[in-house]
Amino acid sequence: MIVTDSRGAATALVGGSASRHWRSLARRGMLFSECESIDHVVLEKGSVHRSDPDAGTEYLWYVVSGDATFRADPEERESPVRAGHVVLVPAGTAGRLLSLSTTEIIVITCVPDAVARRLPPRAPSLEAPARGIPTATNVDHIAYTVPDLDEAVRFFVDVLGADLLYREGTIRSDDDEWMREALNVHPRATADIAMLRLGPVTNIELFEYTAPDQNRTMPKNSDHGGHHLAFYVRDIDEAAAYLRKQPGVQLLGDPRSVTTGPIAGDRWLYFLTPWGMQMELISLPAHLPYERDTPRRRFGPCAAWSQFSDGEGPA
Repeated sequence: MIVTDSRGAATALVGGSASRHWRSLARRGMLFSECESIDHVVLEKGSVHRSDPDAGTEYLWYVVSGDATFRADPEERESPVRAGHVVLVPAGTAGRLLSLSTTEIIVITCVPDAVARRLPPRAPSLEAPARGIPTATNVDHIAYTVPDLDEAVRFFVDVLGADLLYREGTIRSDDDEWMREALNVHPRATADIAMLRLGPVTNIELFEYTAPDQNRTMPKNSDHGGHHLAFYVRDIDEAAAYLRKQPGVQLLGDPRSVTTGPIAGDRWLYFLTPWGMQMELISLPAHLPYERDTPRRRFGPCAAWSQFSDGEGPA
């Protein structure tokens, strides 16, 4: 048994005897690690948290808050542990943590190194989808062509809440057909590009093109290639009021309601950006009629705009 003082170490620890608030299993084939589980545990005063000596796993207990005592053997004296302490429990040890006050711990359970070395290499399995593109895992981004890249980036960042990830230098090819062959545009076209992260699950790529044959009319929704970008909001009236105050934004009336059909209860409102790109606000009830006929569900809503799907927001 080892007890150390982390003084700001990352919060990480193992399994629970009191209330288990959450658990994240790192199953083989999913992660490049020997971590078996991570648990967040809150022990009431007088509660005991134990390691399993027969499980063949090692444990790390990180004390987030509270006071407790630890012993690795019934014959051993109790060692005091407090917030910031890390307890490492070897495999086969019957460790015991006794809470002297309400104590919050995080626990990591790991496969011992000697065992892990005998395991086959761990790598995510890429199962072929039943239909669709082989090895595909997600939609990476959506792209739009805009008349002024600087204006569009400012609008997406300042009004819509996006984060600018990067911009690319001008793409062009002046002496061959590469632009036509690779991008299906005029051979002498040029493109400037910006990539943005828009909320928890969406990457947006913006293009500003120049081209001798460029059509500078924004397509209507009824035109081939017509499109719009929709934002889920919890309060559509508040969201609409916010957009009405933004310079150059045009709202197409007031929020409207769908009263029949598979999405009855939906409230929505179209609006136009300052350069005429079509967008939408949408707010849905907890359950929709279509759910009675299929186990499949629309994605969302997310808990928060800042809840990034990879666990981290942009730097």
